[in-house]
Amino acid sequence: MTISAEAALAGVQAVIATYAQNIDSGNTDVVADLFTEDGVAEIEGQGTFEGRETIRKVYGQFSPQAPQLHLVGNTVLTSAPGEEVTATSNLVFFARGEEGWGVQLVGTYEDTVVLVDGEWKFRKRVTKFL
Repeated sequence: MTISAEAALAGVQAVIATYAQNIDSGNTDVVADLFTEDGVAEIEGQGTFEGRETIRKVYGQFSPQAPQLHLVGNTVLTSAPGEEVTATSNLVFFARGEEGWGVQLVGTYEDTVVLVDGEWKFRKRVTKFL
């Protein structure tokens, strides 16, 4: 199947946005289901987590205790479009406290995203902090 760069980028952006919206809402089942069965989540300073069920358990520990917001942008494909693509994005994480919203961290996502039965899924997501 031929996949255009525009279609691949749209698919990658959709899975990234779904991840951000659901991690901020504490919907860890949805977040875990965005990974392939053998997917990998590598989070700097936290570890490398392999397999959807492990990812589900780990992300369950990250459930928000207060309002939070992941803003992800500047996503660019770093490989040719196809049924597997790599991409990099910038990340800013905000949390709301007594003083209002504040930046908690800045980083990048390096993603390998694959097309599985018509849905884009993370094969690997590496989170790095700047």
